[in-house]
Amino acid sequence: MDTTSRAMRRIAQGSAAVALALAGSVAPAADDLTRAERLFARHCAVCHGVDRGGYIGPALHRDGTRLSAAQVVARMRAGAANTLMPSHPTWGGTLGSRDRELLAALITGQPKSAPTWTIDDVRRSLVVQVADESTLPARPTSRIGDVDDLMAVMVRGRHAAAPGARVVFFDARTHDKVGEVRTDWAPHLMDFHPRQPRWAYVRDDMGWVYKVDLYTLKAVRKVRAGLNGASLAVSRDGRYVAAGSYVPHALVILDAESLEPVKLFELRGSDPDGRQVESDAGMLVATPYADVFVVALEQAGQVWVVDLARGDFPVTAIEKVGRHLHDGFLSPDGRQVVVASYDDDVVAVIDLAERRVVRGIEAGCQPHVGSGAVVRSRGRMLGAVTNIGARPCAHEVTVFDMERHEVVKRIPVIGPTESPAAHPKAPYIVVDIVGTGPNADKIQFIDKQTLEVVRTVTVPGTFGHSHFPEYTASGDHLYVSSRAGGDTSLGREAGRLAIYDSRSLTLVKTVPLEVPAGVFSHLRSRAVAVGVEPQAPPRK
Repeated sequence: MDTTSRAMRRIAQGSAAVALALAGSVAPAADDLTRAERLFARHCAVCHGVDRGGYIGPALHRDGTRLSAAQVVARMRAGAANTLMPSHPTWGGTLGSRDRELLAALITGQPKSAPTWTIDDVRRSLVVQVADESTLPARPTSRIGDVDDLMAVMVRGRHAAAPGARVVFFDARTHDKVGEVRTDWAPHLMDFHPRQPRWAYVRDDMGWVYKVDLYTLKAVRKVRAGLNGASLAVSRDGRYVAAGSYVPHALVILDAESLEPVKLFELRGSDPDGRQVESDAGMLVATPYADVFVVALEQAGQVWVVDLARGDFPVTAIEKVGRHLHDGFLSPDGRQVVVASYDDDVVAVIDLAERRVVRGIEAGCQPHVGSGAVVRSRGRMLGAVTNIGARPCAHEVTVFDMERHEVVKRIPVIGPTESPAAHPKAPYIVVDIVGTGPNADKIQFIDKQTLEVVRTVTVPGTFGHSHFPEYTASGDHLYVSSRAGGDTSLGREAGRLAIYDSRSLTLVKTVPLEVPAGVFSHLRSRAVAVGVEPQAPPRK
């Protein structure tokens, strides 16, 4: 049974009627409401949340939108320029006028829902695609010399769902596509097994976790760890995978081999003002420093350290870290974690040995650090923090000393940024300019020694979005996703991958892809911090 539909049917059963679909219309019958819930689950929930409370798109419920039913219908017909929202008439008639009216009634007339997803639901969702993994080949079957040269691009597809949603793999030496893994919904990120190079894990925006064999470039099993959620991490010994969710507010620990659920944590706690709140799962990392997962509780402003060395997985809660925590990254030794606090305009540095905040660093306008970037520069280890700046502000990249926790320089950039990139053999820190402004098709290059912006590059063929730069394992090239918001109804391409020489900054190649997003180098399996020389742990 589809979990999203089941949760929404529970809401429908508790409602006597739905608000008027359009002015002067009659409230639809219960079966219309049930159909609307199913339509929302199929077409909208991947971006706006299964509970309609907002996810990567805004909230769509009666208390969370100012749009009228007629305006909602108009938005569905026309789409939203410069966003991931496609215009629905391009869907080949799959969403007719009556269905649009039902959705508008649901969105403007019903409250946010509260679907549940228990550990038993997780267990029942497990799908095994390769029953005997010992039958898989012992070496890569694609034409690639070293698995570290794999570059994985998360391709959302125009509708953030199958058949367009997939992970596309490239050989970083030749920039040729070597394979792809299709996903049911838009893939969000990938993490890698730290000891067994053949395994990777993908999280999609509807909460599914896929175990992927990089030797055959096939998914071998999948499990739905939540209903919406993007965070994912693999423990330092490769025994466990953790997946954090927005809907419901939970963290699930899975067995990395079988994807069977081991434990579920409900994410709630006291926020900085003393209120008990449920929280989205923000930053989620594993560290080589200890057998722990570290997760940020966004609304509670807490960071939890989950001890994997003890069978009951006890939690140490570090409170009052900040207001609205989001993403973060590790220091090169893995002992410290840097967490972005949106509403405080700071990044908090946490010592995982002492389990406490050691410093709050003012970090520009709404820090959004992505995977972070850590570089060696003139004898110092420096961290680079990007700022998404959703409100009017001066945009900067904040560079601080990773040992002294002092700001070294605030580097002006031409717009909000969210995903820095660096490599020990490349001369530049790269930042993506995001948002909807006139510079959102550009990336900027910061010299690691002078800490000055030395080049601004406009990524070709974009319509307002060039983001998620990632260096190849050798550091010789840089991959950048550029997309057109998913709407091709006006003849625009849906997106492309742009590949640059990392030293000359010349464009080497572009590859058409349908709404590409995050890019992940397999080198991350051995890199504690992006930008620092990776370590080589023992592999089984």
